Amino acid sequence: MKKSKLAILTFTCALWTAGLAAQSHKVNLKNNLEPYGFFRAAAIFDSRDSKAGSEDLFYFRPLDKQTNLQGKDIYSNPSLKSYAITTRLGVNVSGYRYGSMKVAGKIEGDFYLMNGATASLRLRHAYVDVFWDELGYDNNSLMFRVGQSWHPMAADMPYCVNVETGAPFAPFNWSPQLMMEYSFAGRLRLTAGAIYPMQFLPTGPSGESENYVKYGLIPELYGGISYTGETFTARAGADLLTLSPRWRTTTRDFSTEDWYDIGTKVKDRVSMLSPFVYLQYGKGSFKINVKSVFAQGGDHLRLMGGYALYDWRDPYEYRYTPLRSTVSFLSFSVGRTLQFMCMGGYMMNLGTKHNLPVDDDGHCRSTDIYYASAGDPGIAQMIRVTPTIAYNSGKLTLAVEYNNTTVQYGTASKLNNYAIPTENLHWITNHRVMGVVRFSL
Repeated sequence: MKKSKLAILTFTCALWTAGLAAQSHKVNLKNNLEPYGFFRAAAIFDSRDSKAGSEDLFYFRPLDKQTNLQGKDIYSNPSLKSYAITTRLGVNVSGYRYGSMKVAGKIEGDFYLMNGATASLRLRHAYVDVFWDELGYDNNSLMFRVGQSWHPMAADMPYCVNVETGAPFAPFNWSPQLMMEYSFAGRLRLTAGAIYPMQFLPTGPSGESENYVKYGLIPELYGGISYTGETFTARAGADLLTLSPRWRTTTRDFSTEDWYDIGTKVKDRVSMLSPFVYLQYGKGSFKINVKSVFAQGGDHLRLMGGYALYDWRDPYEYRYTPLRSTVSFLSFSVGRTLQFMCMGGYMMNLGTKHNLPVDDDGHCRSTDIYYASAGDPGIAQMIRVTPTIAYNSGKLTLAVEYNNTTVQYGTASKLNNYAIPTENLHWITNHRVMGVVRFSL
């Protein structure tokens, strides 16, 4: 008993001493809690029905033409709506030091989550940064980020005022992650880490779900390198997503001697690698940037993609192939008080990596294609142009943006052996006009 009490006393003294040591190194800066945010309201006009998320604010594409018995397009419906649910609140935390280690963080939310007719607070970002600077002779630095933050492929956005900030022509995603950044040689930075899907989910046989990663036991991986100069920034990287579309059987099969029951383990896997490059130049009030992604899948990044089943002969190991596309944007901004911005985006469907089985008419099975929920497997190409004019006076911004999104559709039920639409190709356009009022804290 005496030895136990002595051990507890020794452990307590050690914790107390460590606490005093930490306090002696801790630096509390003034104003280390920095609140920020803005009020934002928008009014939107659309010339036709479209696919959009969260009360039609997060815009994707115009819906394909569908005629009724009178030969009228049922989606040719102009609409007008107004919302203020993107109003945002956040707090930056900084100024904590423990010896050579610094700690900072962020908590941010908005009212974008709709619960019926009520806007509810939604968590956007919540992370802690732990970093060390002035390492080595070149003042190198090392940082670890833990928590929910922007996906590295989504951090660089086009110049516009819409909520989707260029998606689906630019990656859009924030997720829980463990990310490492090492800055060296003054202007270079290496980034690598693991990401877990939460609000932006991959698709599959069960629809959008985190389970494809959860039961696959392999997190999403990212690696990249950046150069940042006084007027020029260059960035390149790649995202690797490995999914288990099935991790167990959901039906019974007694057709062979090697029959299986519900819940039998399977070995399904599909891996999708999406590299990208980003360039940015800015001088004075003029800024221009461009990003291009060769996307395999990409639906978890709000891109138009997914994957397809091409071999189901082995009931314990189905084989899948990614749907591929090229996705790019070019945008610029000029002016300060009176600001003019414009973004142009282009997406092209490149089809599957592997040849798909087809029927006698040369069409693959549409049920074997797992496509982004916001998309349509009948999309061949997409084009968007968004010119914007804004007036900035202190913390107040008034802006008007015109969005022209045009999609080339084909018959989604008649895709070729690479899941590319080739029949009944036609163009559908939506004209969207958005007015925005923003007042920052």
